[in-house]
Amino acid sequence: MKIAAFGEVMMRLTPPEYLMLEQTKELRLDFTGTGVNILSNLAHFGCQTSLITNLPDNRLGDAAKASIRQLGIQDHWIGSFGDHIGSYFAEMGFGIRPTQVTYQNRRSSSFGKSDAEAYDFASFLEEIDLVHICGIALSLTDETRNAAFDLAKKAHEKGVKVCFDFNFRPSLNEEHGVLFMREQYEKILPYCDLVFGSQRDLTDLLGMELTESLAPSQQFEVIVHEFMAKYGIAHFAGTFRQSEGDKHYLSGFLADSETVVQAKPREIINLDRIGAGDGYAAGILLGVVENWSLEKSVAFATANGVLAHTIQGDVPLTTRKQVKHIMEHPTIDLIR
Repeated sequence: MKIAAFGEVMMRLTPPEYLMLEQTKELRLDFTGTGVNILSNLAHFGCQTSLITNLPDNRLGDAAKASIRQLGIQDHWIGSFGDHIGSYFAEMGFGIRPTQVTYQNRRSSSFGKSDAEAYDFASFLEEIDLVHICGIALSLTDETRNAAFDLAKKAHEKGVKVCFDFNFRPSLNEEHGVLFMREQYEKILPYCDLVFGSQRDLTDLLGMELTESLAPSQQFEVIVHEFMAKYGIAHFAGTFRQSEGDKHYLSGFLADSETVVQAKPREIINLDRIGAGDGYAAGILLGVVENWSLEKSVAFATANGVLAHTIQGDVPLTTRKQVKHIMEHPTIDLIR
């Protein structure tokens, strides 16, 4: 199956050795983004992947495309437009100091300025089977919203599966507010087959209500299936994070129209949390496109998400063999 993604490519700038910006004159440069992260991981799992987006027509755009090719992603649907690439600084946390992410130049980036007319979606959809659309496109600009809607509608009409990630960012929506964004999500969801999100997305963003008379686990299952039935969603997936003392755990869930399956929690050892959710998403996508059981898919995805926390940078460069190893031999810490 040919898998593609529509979304922003960003430039990540990271001080070395857990330093803060005030402490360094050096920055590590990486090109990343939700689509890049998921597609590169799927490429490492052996899938054929491609990205559709726009990058600036300059040396930064050239470097970003080169990086994308090195990650195993086909770049022939990446266009050249504008002068800017969205970027962010990632100051890595340590101990009680959290990781600090500072975005810049997103709305005026090449992607942010590109509307539906900037892409040949009709030809693009002729050669793919599934497209992932990042929900951040609904938060950036009118142009990115319209492009996302147009792609989702055309894919749905053509029978190409649509995967959508809520990825709601309050910091990107201070101007419009929740009610405006609810309208945007309600507009795209009827075209989607697989959705990534959380209970909070359903209640706080979409305004759905929990059945208070039920136990918490039952409340969750009921609201998930109400959401899926309302919009015709085939699969809904996401993660739970929990803490016990100084230990942190990740557990994924995956639902179809009848069942919600939750994986056994796995302890997180955190080197770099940014992009770890994309590792979980890539694991779910692999299971769905290869028709795995819900249980196998969510177990693999949870293990991949935990493994992604141990990799420096956004991109979860894991392989099937590595994920299988930590699932079957979690105590072996040296492979010769």
